[in-house]
Amino acid sequence: MSEITIVATLTIKADFQAPLMEALKKLVDSSRAEEGCLQYDLHQDNQNPLVYVFIERWASQEILDIHSKSPHFVSFGQFTKGKIESLTINLMTKVY
Repeated sequence: MSEITIVATLTIKADFQAPLMEALKKLVDSSRAEEGCLQYDLHQDNQNPLVYVFIERWASQEILDIHSKSPHFVSFGQFTKGKIESLTINLMTKVY
């Protein structure tokens, strides 16, 4: 099995920053508790507080697929509809 790293950049709409922050914290806590989650960190941009970056590491693609279907992840996706300006997800494999 090969580790998978995700760097996801999320820009939220200003009107939703407070409610989304609570949802982001719940997502991080629930994801960190999942089997095969090696890292799940959330960062906020110093220049633009509406930009958040997730840095995640998963034990394998199979584990990541399970995470993507988890109730807390699906619920987060539904909650964020209409509240996000943009989302970029990069799946990566460590090479060095």
